[in-house]
Amino acid sequence: MTHRTARPTVRPRVVTGAAVLALVLAGCSGDDDDAAQTSEAPAPTAADRLAQAHDVLVDAGTVHLTMTGTDLPEDEDSFIISAEGSGTMEPPAFDGTITATVAGVQADIPTVALDGDLWVKLPYVPSHVNTDPDDLGVPDPATLFDPEAGLVGLLPMTVDPELGERSRAGAEVVQQVTGTLPGQAVTDLLYAGDAEADFDVTYGLVEDTWEVRSVELTGPFYPPTTSTYTLTLDAYGEPVTVTQP
Repeated sequence: MTHRTARPTVRPRVVTGAAVLALVLAGCSGDDDDAAQTSEAPAPTAADRLAQAHDVLVDAGTVHLTMTGTDLPEDEDSFIISAEGSGTMEPPAFDGTITATVAGVQADIPTVALDGDLWVKLPYVPSHVNTDPDDLGVPDPATLFDPEAGLVGLLPMTVDPELGERSRAGAEVVQQVTGTLPGQAVTDLLYAGDAEADFDVTYGLVEDTWEVRSVELTGPFYPPTTSTYTLTLDAYGEPVTVTQP
């Protein structure tokens, strides 16, 4: 009679619900740790970039500026067409040339503004003369360089700033920031415009350095005409000396 040896019965491993839950939780915990390690800080907003540009411009202390106007009125007696020169912020000062229509006559006017005084060299006059900006119907150009109330002061006043296009300008990559400015801020600075209206503004900020390379202002500078002034800034921090002529 043949006897067979009984084989041990192989029972499948039973994983309890508690064990499965523990495994799942362990996996989730690892995923959370990986996510925390790989998460990045939020990208800077348009307002963040304007704040950076504000600080860079103030820290520079000096800058070269050009300003050009387009779609200007033909029936105004006095208005600025363009300007070019360099300025300092401490104290606010300007030395350059303003092209303007004064009493219906267009002229290039060498101009120095310093310590609240304005000197201009008018056509057919051999030297600079001290004058009042109100008499010429133009702003004191030194105010453009005031570290609080000047051009740099427009940056934090920009309403609803948004990041715009990125483009290359020579060796620089420029990030646009668009928004609006209250009319009072614009008219106080440029001595022209409807203080009750809003003005569109487009900044061109240089990536990496966050210098303000351009400021384009569009609105009713000479109502009802809609005009644009474009300001270009460069030569940040280069030596500038402005003295009384």
